[in-house]
Amino acid sequence: MKIKSTLILIFSICFINISYGQEKIKITKSKNIRLIKVLNNSELIGENRQHDLSVRIYKIDNGSGSAGIEERHEVSHNLLIAVSEFDEEPNQKLFEIGPFYHPKLLKMTASKYYQKEFEIKYGTNDNRKSVKLKVNINELKIKASN
Repeated sequence: MKIKSTLILIFSICFINISYGQEKIKITKSKNIRLIKVLNNSELIGENRQHDLSVRIYKIDNGSGSAGIEERHEVSHNLLIAVSEFDEEPNQKLFEIGPFYHPKLLKMTASKYYQKEFEIKYGTNDNRKSVKLKVNINELKIKASN
């Protein structure tokens, strides 16, 4: 009988924790204008996830007319580069670079352990340029041309 009573007590405690362990669900409305814009308007254009480092590249528009082309309402974009290590509590950073007109990710490679390199092509159709960048958890740099 003692085992039966002990089991009933253990199951009762587990049921109470399951039933009442979670806090009440809350709904809040964010007032962070920048965060709202980024989450609603960003587009993932590249991703490289490996065991040492995760890099995601998003583009976000800078608003109508930001490209500066007369008589057009074309937009330029900034790139958001989200970098994360893998861990239970990973070190994470976010870098922003721009503006770019019609940016496109050409390629992304792992150059060294905990570092990625990538190339962005941008500009008008008749004047495309490219920039090579390298990123690690601490910094984003424009790679020097050879």
